[in-house]
Amino acid sequence: MLVTFSLAAMMAAGALVPAESASRASAAPATYAQVSAGHNHTCALVSGGAVECWGRNGRGQLGNGTKVASAVPVDVSGIASAIQVSAGPKHTCALISSGRVKCWGWNLYGQLGNGTRVESRVPVEVSNIRGATQVSSGWHHTCALISGGGVKCWGDNYYGELGNGTTADSKVPVRVSGITGAIRISSRWTHTCALISGGTVRCWGHNSNGQLGNGTTTDSSVPVDVSGITGAIGISAGAWHACVLLSGGAAMCWGWNGDGQLGDGTTTDSSTPVGVLGMTGATQIASGFGHTCALIAGGAAKCWGDNADGELGDGGAESKSSVPVDVSGLSDVTQVSSGGFHTCALISGGGAKCWGQNSNGQLGDGTTTGSSVPVDVLLG
Repeated sequence: MLVTFSLAAMMAAGALVPAESASRASAAPATYAQVSAGHNHTCALVSGGAVECWGRNGRGQLGNGTKVASAVPVDVSGIASAIQVSAGPKHTCALISSGRVKCWGWNLYGQLGNGTRVESRVPVEVSNIRGATQVSSGWHHTCALISGGGVKCWGDNYYGELGNGTTADSKVPVRVSGITGAIRISSRWTHTCALISGGTVRCWGHNSNGQLGNGTTTDSSVPVDVSGITGAIGISAGAWHACVLLSGGAAMCWGWNGDGQLGDGTTTDSSTPVGVLGMTGATQIASGFGHTCALIAGGAAKCWGDNADGELGDGGAESKSSVPVDVSGLSDVTQVSSGGFHTCALISGGGAKCWGQNSNGQLGDGTTTGSSVPVDVLLG
């Protein structure tokens, strides 16, 4: 018996909407200014201040008022003046030009920061945030860099990932203890790191695999210094690891290394930073769940670590690599973002390409077929 479904029925049932059926509000193709890969979804900052997202949407993390997954970009409701976006596993946040922050998606631990635990399919404003200059979404928590070099965090605090000396969750932002002079932050799974003016790094939260980089595996609810880091100019926290970009284009990583995501040629965890082998000319670093990628001067990209879903972008020749490999066919990358099991890159001219796992449409190419080489995101 032949059964047919209308688009409305598909949306009501929570089915993933294919490319040919997805409704797009934009009349002209979007151009992107930044891309952020979450765990099973991806978001992009549109030039001009709008935000688009695609992929899994079971908690409303696409921000379009539904819980329907989408294999193509959809417009986030009510965002018109964003200057940065950060996709977490099940929630997303955007920095607004006024210095405020809006978040949407899952909110069981208060990670939306609006004083509730009610999830939202559309953006809600984070309470008591003024003068923010960057936002970073972790697993169940979120942090914002504040003008002047302080940091505020909110949400889950089981491992001390809010950095305020307690393990009590907070539905509104709390100030991280002892952080001054921060110029960049990165939250991922259950820890957060801050790049400090002058080139040092401090981290806090979960430390089971040495991801705080201080030579121990003891959790910390206040920031601790990462050992031996000087001259850092970029920071990126992964699931249970973290990496820094150094002036001169080298990189160092620490923490979990079961898939080779530290890039030092081994699969041995390290609670202090180790050098990424052969890394020169890097201009940006991006840590994902079990892999890491770097943007190379001139527009190429390299990745290392887990490759079971093709997230290294090299054609999937090996299931993992403990040293950097070239991403296939990229020569004009301007930014890279590593997600759960996929990776995305911003391309010169405002396009985007993604590769890796695609079971929820997180590659944005209108399909749910994974790819071990970059594919084009379908711009609206």
